[in-house]
Amino acid sequence: MITYRTATPADAQALARMRCAFLMDANDLDSEAQLGEMELVLLAYFATALADDSFVAWLALDGEKLVATSGLTFSLVPPNYSNQSGKVAYIMNMYTLPDYRRQGIAAELLKRTIEEAKSRGYSKITLHATDMGRPLYKKFGFSDSDGDMVLRV
Repeated sequence: MITYRTATPADAQALARMRCAFLMDANDLDSEAQLGEMELVLLAYFATALADDSFVAWLALDGEKLVATSGLTFSLVPPNYSNQSGKVAYIMNMYTLPDYRRQGIAAELLKRTIEEAKSRGYSKITLHATDMGRPLYKKFGFSDSDGDMVLRV
C-alpha cells in the first residue's frame, strides 16, 4: 500500500537521489557518473529550501521505499492583469520510479501539490512538462503556454 507524507529536511538526501534519477531519465543519461556533483548540489538545495519553507515536497512510499516525489517552489513577481497577487508557484521534482508508474501515484502527488499552492494563496501554478508527464498535467487543467524564452548567462 502506498502512503504519502510531507518531506522534512531529513529527507533532503532522498529527494536529491530521486531528482538525480529523474535527470537521468529526462536527459537520457546512462550513468550516474554523468551527473557529476549534482547530487551534492541538490542535497544542499533541498536541505536549505525545506528548512526555510521555500520548497515543499511530498513523498510516496511503498513501505519504507521511496517510489515517487513531487515538489513546489514559491516566488513573488510584479503583479499583472492575469496574476494580481504576483504569487507564482512552480511544480518541480515530480518523479515516479518506473515500476510504480500508471498507478495513480503521480496524480495523488499532483493533487496535494496543487492544494498546497491554493492554501498558500497562489492562483498561478507553472511547471515544465516532460512528454511523459504532459497528459497528467492536462488532465488536471494545465495548458501549454507559448512565448516563454530563456537566456542562460
